[in-house]
Amino acid sequence: MNKQILSQPSHSLQLTLLLLLTIIWAPVCISDTIEYDYKVLQSFPHDRSIFTQGLEFHQGQLYESAGQRGQSRILRRQLNDVTPLQQQPLADNHFAEGITVLNNKLYQLTWQSQRGFIYQPDTLKKLGEFSIDGEGWGLSNNGTQLIISNGSAQLQFVDPDNFKVVKTVNVSYGQQPVNRLNELEWVDGLIYANIWQSDWIVMIDPDNGTIVGKVLLRGLLAASLKDKRSGVLNGIAYDKEQQRLFVTGKNWPRVYQLELSPKLK
Repeated sequence: MNKQILSQPSHSLQLTLLLLLTIIWAPVCISDTIEYDYKVLQSFPHDRSIFTQGLEFHQGQLYESAGQRGQSRILRRQLNDVTPLQQQPLADNHFAEGITVLNNKLYQLTWQSQRGFIYQPDTLKKLGEFSIDGEGWGLSNNGTQLIISNGSAQLQFVDPDNFKVVKTVNVSYGQQPVNRLNELEWVDGLIYANIWQSDWIVMIDPDNGTIVGKVLLRGLLAASLKDKRSGVLNGIAYDKEQQRLFVTGKNWPRVYQLELSPKLK
């Protein structure tokens, strides 16, 4: 599957995929799965030339992994200013994917190169590389291990010292596996994940892979802000200190700070 081409589907394809997700989820009644409403608290500028693959908030600054071969890079900036404080390009054969900061090291995946890169967060100086088995999509961490998605329903927990897979978790909603897990973020003990080519974010129990929450962000990017480049929702970052949740999308002009609240039944 050519992820580069399919990352910006037509409106009809997006709607079809959303309906398929609804069909999968609708028959399943799970009492401990919470569906959330969202409220936009603030929005911040975003460089709409960036094909967002990874988003991270660390020590007051926003880090972003930009995809596409020949355009992939890692950058660091202030939340209110799209001008990078630093940025580093990747070689043209690499397609950048998810990022995370663990133990003062910034990790970045690539899609099909089976390689990852390690940077010093403050300077984006490259510290090293590592190998992964299969495709790299989303990346996060639980404070001790890296957590990697590969486009399937499986998450891999990886030791950052030797990059060995410690365990795998299969993500499901009821009896149904949930595929196309993409960008990841660790939020208060749960793994938040974009479902690629949809407006869903799901909240995953890291112990057993059960989806315990979900939120549909349909309509987050207003029609008046869209242009022909505007792609799908992708990018989740969490400010632990101020408990702020940020999301954006591929080639979007804004980053949104959201407040989630359980839907009233």
